[in-house]
Amino acid sequence: MKNTTRLAALLSASATILCSPALARTWVEVGTEYEQYFDETDQGATYNYERLNAYTPYVRFSHSPTSNEWNIWGRAFKKYYTNEELFPNGEVNAQVDRLELHYTQMNRKGAWRFRPGVGVRYNGYDIDRYETEYRLYPQFDYFFNSNSQAFLSGHWYIGDAKGIRMGDTQPQNYTDWGYEAEFGWLYRFANGSSIKPHFYTEYDSYENNFDIDYWQFRLVYSQKIGRATINPFIRYGLGREITDRSHSDPERWGLKRDNNYSRAGVFGNVGISGKWNLIYETYYQVEDQHGTWGEELPDRDKFFSKFGIQRIF
Repeated sequence: MKNTTRLAALLSASATILCSPALARTWVEVGTEYEQYFDETDQGATYNYERLNAYTPYVRFSHSPTSNEWNIWGRAFKKYYTNEELFPNGEVNAQVDRLELHYTQMNRKGAWRFRPGVGVRYNGYDIDRYETEYRLYPQFDYFFNSNSQAFLSGHWYIGDAKGIRMGDTQPQNYTDWGYEAEFGWLYRFANGSSIKPHFYTEYDSYENNFDIDYWQFRLVYSQKIGRATINPFIRYGLGREITDRSHSDPERWGLKRDNNYSRAGVFGNVGISGKWNLIYETYYQVEDQHGTWGEELPDRDKFFSKFGIQRIF
């Protein structure tokens, strides 16, 4: 019921936006994602990674006035795991759905462009567990000229969560917090292509669970060929330190391990007409795995693909 209520609220907000005056740019996208993992139990994995294989149908939307002074966007998805029987007792304890809604403004002052915003994200489960993030977006750009800009994008959040964590026998309520940030440089070439080298960092502090401190170097190249836009990218992991924060087991407090990951792939779109686009993305991810005490485990690699169709209004 809680998930249904949140979904109804999001769809109601979306409908209101889509009925706004015509002097605006709105798009809606529907599609599906697929994630494939690989069985490494014969190499010493503590569980079959294939239990995380999933199809994820989704819907996204974005709405801005033609002045581009503000933007509101949202997304909803539902995950269907293809190997549910591989979960403990056949019960899926991983995330199954997400609902989110975000709003940002655009304020230009000289060479600066500020993009403050707010947002909310809800992660749902089939068990007695959830996470809700309430976000603030302190974002900005600095334009050196029409072809070159520095940028800082991301958010800070405070989280309301419920679930069974370290030492719990029943689901408990918790407060989490964290942030994500991308910062770097964007350069547009005369032929319309662009390159975007930048850094990404993410920090999450999950009460009575663990802290995650992650850094990446990212590089995206964008090229338009006819009706198609092609964006090959790499995300190179510089370190993903996980630190245990158990409230009930002093021996585990402060234990660290580096479950770093990197990925490479391509995303983009193909214009069917002035109003319709095909959306695509695919990548391969290599992820290190270590146990609680730092013991090395087989990599948990992932293949990802996404296909969608977008309608512009």
